[in-house]
Amino acid sequence: MSCLSEKRCRIEVSVLPYDLIFKILLLLPAKDLIKLSVVCKTWHRLINSPNFVEAHMTRCETVLTFLKHVAEPRPNAFSIDTKDTQFTLFDQPSPGKRKLQIYLMEFKDGNGKISDPNICGFGEILATCDGLVLARNKTGNLLILNPTTRKLLPLKSGTIAPQREESYGFVFSDHAHGYKAVHVFRDESGHTDSEILSLTTMSWKGCSVPAFGLFRDFNHKAVAASGVLYWLPGTHNVNYLVSMDVLDEKFVTKALPVNSSGMNDRLVENGGMLNFVAQMTVYRIQLWTLKRNDCDENWVKRYTINMDYDITGLVPVFMTKNGRCLILRLSKQAIYEYDMEEEEMGLLLDGNVNFSYKMAFPHVNTLASWANSGPLW
Repeated sequence: MSCLSEKRCRIEVSVLPYDLIFKILLLLPAKDLIKLSVVCKTWHRLINSPNFVEAHMTRCETVLTFLKHVAEPRPNAFSIDTKDTQFTLFDQPSPGKRKLQIYLMEFKDGNGKISDPNICGFGEILATCDGLVLARNKTGNLLILNPTTRKLLPLKSGTIAPQREESYGFVFSDHAHGYKAVHVFRDESGHTDSEILSLTTMSWKGCSVPAFGLFRDFNHKAVAASGVLYWLPGTHNVNYLVSMDVLDEKFVTKALPVNSSGMNDRLVENGGMLNFVAQMTVYRIQLWTLKRNDCDENWVKRYTINMDYDITGLVPVFMTKNGRCLILRLSKQAIYEYDMEEEEMGLLLDGNVNFSYKMAFPHVNTLASWANSGPLW
């Protein structure tokens, strides 16, 4: 392209209405927007503004993020290890030393695709929200990370508790216009306590104490929906869920529509609404949605999955953004998709996936940050 043509293009782009540039950029994935944010100061301000980040987030499809051991991380891997209390940007892999690395699994057109952001040094993922990951690195330090932008924020650790005797929730508070992390844990005496961290104040504080016996175990992860955290408080024969609204910071219970009878029942979020997926028989799964009105919440049965073969091994993972498909995992190898409208089960990925359920979380590739989560419009 000639110098004259390049100059003409720059002039034509610069005079495009702001609203039109906004709408065009919304169509692009987050990884491309990161590159475009350095085109000029105007685009940088637009792409990193709370309004744009929120609008772009509503268009992002849900993916699955998980951890997997790698024998030799790629050169120039972004590391979340700590050295002398400072997070390192790049860490040359140590020969013969296995590390937990984060992966993303995308689902499109009936197929699953795994991508590698080349980020290592994880100990475990604790929770996800809006594209941000609450995690620990391999040295036990708590942090918030956006795998897409690679922005990282070290956090002050809360109360130390055994891994199997605690649960973390991560949620955005519309009232506080910021993110909060909730830590529920059982102390050495067997009593359950809780604390909450605001990313605005960056300090932990005690909150309401769950009633004795409210949490039977912490095998199920917290699910965030519209500023509320939800837990299945046990593994077998549970007839209620536990919720905590981060506005009043109190734990309450609500009856489940049907009893949770096994390890594979799950709470999943979709469109800001909570769903309960329950294994009813060897051949049948039901999906219920908790719908809110001004005064009450009620469970509504949305779908029943009926198959003519044993589906007890299928574990619900998340729902697609449009609410049409339910993604399920079989053991550590295969990923399936059930289309609610077509009433069909399809295989998305088989044979090359090997990850633990406790290390896999629903995720979205966004530009979200603790710094651009201000009030909208």
